[in-house]
Amino acid sequence: MADAGDRNGGDVRFGTTAMVDRLTADRPTIVTADAGGATSTIEAEVLIGTDGSGGICKRAIPQTERRDFFVEYPFAWFGILCEAPPSAPELIYAHSERGFALISQRNDHIQRMYFQCDPDQDPSRWSDEQIWDELQRRIDGPDGLQLQQGPIFDKTVLRFLSYVCEPMRYGNVFLAGDAGHTVPPTGAKGLNLALADVRVLSEALISWASAGSRELLDRYSATALERVWRSQNFSYWMTSFHRRPDSGAFEHKRQLGELDAVVSSRHGSAYLAEAYTGWPATTREPGDR
Repeated sequence: MADAGDRNGGDVRFGTTAMVDRLTADRPTIVTADAGGATSTIEAEVLIGTDGSGGICKRAIPQTERRDFFVEYPFAWFGILCEAPPSAPELIYAHSERGFALISQRNDHIQRMYFQCDPDQDPSRWSDEQIWDELQRRIDGPDGLQLQQGPIFDKTVLRFLSYVCEPMRYGNVFLAGDAGHTVPPTGAKGLNLALADVRVLSEALISWASAGSRELLDRYSATALERVWRSQNFSYWMTSFHRRPDSGAFEHKRQLGELDAVVSSRHGSAYLAEAYTGWPATTREPGDR
C-alpha cells in the first residue's frame, strides 16, 4: 500500500504518531507528529478509519458513546507456510480427538496449514518433523490421505478473538474492516467483511458527493453491522467445532452429530456454502424482514 501511494504521488510517512480530533465537527482532523516532534494537521469532510484492529480511530470515539463486544477463545492456531505441492484439490477442515486442523492451498508450490494449539504455544520449540507428524495425525482417516510435505519456512501462533465496535460511525468518522470488527479465521470472513464495508460506504459517499444526500451515510453503521453480526455468528459457529480444554466425550460426539446434520442435509449444506462465500448485496434497510 505504501508503494502504491508513492507511485501515485501520495504523501506516505513513517515513524509518526497520530490522533483523531473533532469527530463530530464539520471537518474532523488528524494531527500527526514525526520523530523530531514536528506536527501536521489534516482536515477532511469525512474521515474513514481503516487503520486495523490496533488503530486510533475507534478509540477516538468516546467510551460513553462506544460499546466494545468481544470474546476470546481458549485455543489458537499453529500456522505454517511450506514449500510443497497441494495435498488436496480443495480445503480440508479436519475434526479429530486431537483437535482441529485446516489444510489450505496457496499455489502449486506454497501451502498454508494450521492445527489447533494452546494460545501460549511457542512455535520455535517445534521441529518440522513434529509439525508434520501432528498435522498428519489430525487428518488421518479412512480415506488414507497423506500430506505432501516440504520445507517449512514460516511458523506462527494465531490467537482467536471476536470483536465488534458499535457504532461504526460517529460524527463524520466511519470505521471499516478490522478497525470496526475482527473475526476468527475459521469462517474466512475477515477480508469478506472489509470489502462489504467499503462497498456500502462507497455507495453512501457517492450519494452524498453527487446528490448531497446523507441518508446512506446516516444508515451506514446499521447497514454494515447487520452483515457483521451475521458473519460473527457464522464464524463463531465454525469455531465451535474445535475441542475446548474442558470438553469431554459427550461434546466430541455432539460435534460429530452436528457435522453429520450439516453434510447430510441439502439445506444445511446450502447454508454453509452461502455463509462461507458471502451473502449477496441487499438494498433493504437494516432490520427489515
